[in-house]
Amino acid sequence: MKTLQLTFASFVATIIISSSVLAQDPSQSNTLQPAKLFAELPDKCPTPDAFDIAPDGSLTLSCPNYADASKPGILMRIDKNGTVSTIGEVPVLEQTGRAKPMGIAYAPNGKLFVCDNQNKEQGRLLCLSIENNKIVNSETVAYGFKSINGIRYHDNSVYVTQTALPKFKTKHLTSGVYCFNIADRNIKVNNDASDENLIYTSKTENPKRQFGLDGLVFNKAGHLFVGNLGDARIYKLTLKDNKVTHEEVYAQLPITAGPDGINIDDQGNLYVAGFLQNQIFKIDTKQKVSILAEYPDNDGSNGQIDQPADLIVYDNKLIISNFDLMVQEGVVNTAHGKPYTISYIDL
Repeated sequence: MKTLQLTFASFVATIIISSSVLAQDPSQSNTLQPAKLFAELPDKCPTPDAFDIAPDGSLTLSCPNYADASKPGILMRIDKNGTVSTIGEVPVLEQTGRAKPMGIAYAPNGKLFVCDNQNKEQGRLLCLSIENNKIVNSETVAYGFKSINGIRYHDNSVYVTQTALPKFKTKHLTSGVYCFNIADRNIKVNNDASDENLIYTSKTENPKRQFGLDGLVFNKAGHLFVGNLGDARIYKLTLKDNKVTHEEVYAQLPITAGPDGINIDDQGNLYVAGFLQNQIFKIDTKQKVSILAEYPDNDGSNGQIDQPADLIVYDNKLIISNFDLMVQEGVVNTAHGKPYTISYIDL
């Protein structure tokens, strides 16, 4: 298990390096590259979250539905024309009577791995079998997660983030990345250093936002990029035999950004959902950070970015989920409400 430790001085220096991004004045324009409406979601999906591309070429979308406890956690299908249909409800945890699907990832065999973010160390990593766009079977890969969130498949394994690991008792929040073989089943997670599947941890230095590792994505060379929401940093991890052998700060976003979902295009450019400020960032292969889109508080009715949680490169577009839920200090969003939408930006 590897831990990245940066001094406060290096933290400040990294921000200075990114001064060209910080200096941009969002008041100059409500949006730098206009987003458009890709799909309007039905009432059963008030809080859309994460994407992956299904074996049939459609998008699968997870909806944990934190905005309305009366609605079950479900998976939706969205085709290239933006037509939305229901795949099904994620099987609930018996002890809580609910499921809260967040990060999702398909393996090459068509199995869908789902992060079920329950409370009180009851989160699960599920493996779902889907046939004819319906859930036909569910197995538990691992259970007992405190705050399971993002997930990616790579080389016969799935990598998941936990945004908080409070059992580490560190001054600043510790969070981590876990790795599981896709054949693993019923592994108990302890949320501490005793977990054999915990391969990487990081501490969040920003005292104003103690949230940890969240979005992640692999490039073609097998490097893992993972974002720290609180520190607004993107790390690049080198792996060997599912272990971290090297780590570096790949990019520093504005400290107010709140990077959530991360995706990548065929050229290796990263795209990041700026959850806190309704922003979409691009990080090119020379590690230059730019803002593709930025919106004030809005209702998403015309495709505006409305608290983006995840994004995915799909059919020459950047598809973006509008979570539109969290309201607190430092967050542009001020209220949750209809319409429930998916946006896109042409690439």
